[in-house]
Amino acid sequence: MGEGIDRNHACTPLGQLTRAIGRLAGANSVDDVVETVRTSARALLGCEGIAIIRREGDLCHYLEEDAIGPLWKGQKFPMSACISGWAMLNRETVVVPDIALDPRIPFELYENTFVRAVLMTPVRRNDPIAAIGAYWASTYRPSDDEIELLESLADAAATALENVRLISALTQAVCEAELVRDELRHRVKNAYMGVRSLARLTLPRPLGDELAGRICALARIHDLLDGGAKDNASIDLRRLIEIEVEPYMTAERRAFSLTGPTVMLQPMRATALGLVINELATNALKHGALSVKAGRVEIAWSLADHELTLFWAELDGPPVHENILPSQGAGLIQRLVERQLNGRIDHVLARSGARCRLTFAIETGGMEEDFRLRAGRSR
Repeated sequence: MGEGIDRNHACTPLGQLTRAIGRLAGANSVDDVVETVRTSARALLGCEGIAIIRREGDLCHYLEEDAIGPLWKGQKFPMSACISGWAMLNRETVVVPDIALDPRIPFELYENTFVRAVLMTPVRRNDPIAAIGAYWASTYRPSDDEIELLESLADAAATALENVRLISALTQAVCEAELVRDELRHRVKNAYMGVRSLARLTLPRPLGDELAGRICALARIHDLLDGGAKDNASIDLRRLIEIEVEPYMTAERRAFSLTGPTVMLQPMRATALGLVINELATNALKHGALSVKAGRVEIAWSLADHELTLFWAELDGPPVHENILPSQGAGLIQRLVERQLNGRIDHVLARSGARCRLTFAIETGGMEEDFRLRAGRSR
């Protein structure tokens, strides 16, 4: 019984209007909007003809029609020379029960058509961009319900056209952003290559090769994060940290130890966390454990209830003055954790070395169970 009621409802004007509005809501182009109006308006009103007219400056362009006989598809008329123009200029619906009796109708345009009565309503009433016309083959006065149905269809078409415009604008903006991103990616890669070449040309060979190796490592960090962001692919936390600290290690000195389960991060979070690791390592190189040969850094992380906690501990470095003022790097680290990662951070400059603990939630998405299985495993 329920299915019968739904079918009967779909055959009523209200049901037909609802279906038409649903199709208009999903329209992706102006052609989609025009086609939906063309195929639904005539059945909605039970008229003998329908036309969709677009405003083009001072002209009315009859884009499409569905009628028992030819109307004016493809033709253009001055706004002042047709009833569709009058409706758009005056921003109101026009009812013409008998075209022979209305002075606004240019009768010579109608004498070779079947049309004897007209209902015309503007699309986007406050600033019309189009009009929808309904036509009858005999004199006829549409009911208030029929007028309301056509006006409702016009309102839905106006909303659909605005959505199409926004989609088009956003698509264009995305394309332009992608072009800028590709250009920036190309420039960054060229910059890495240029600096690496300069390092080898201007420094003694051992130093030049060491600096060039570190620049290559930085380039690999960029490729990892950029590739993940481009493809929206998850990035392995351990791999991220390994690449971030690689520029600070040599064959003779492995200053970092990494301990923790397999965790996959979304690109935006990986980018922010990568910057945090980079800042911590830079600070350690300037003032902390990495500034002396014996110094080392322990990095450990754990995952519990979708919350990642990462520890950074510097050992065997030079004594640290605990009352030292926070550096700009420390301020950047705090902003990255609190604003980009929406997390918490405890950054302590203990005399034995810098200690940092940061915690933030991660998005597991459809891999929630996979994270649970991996969280207790360490590579």
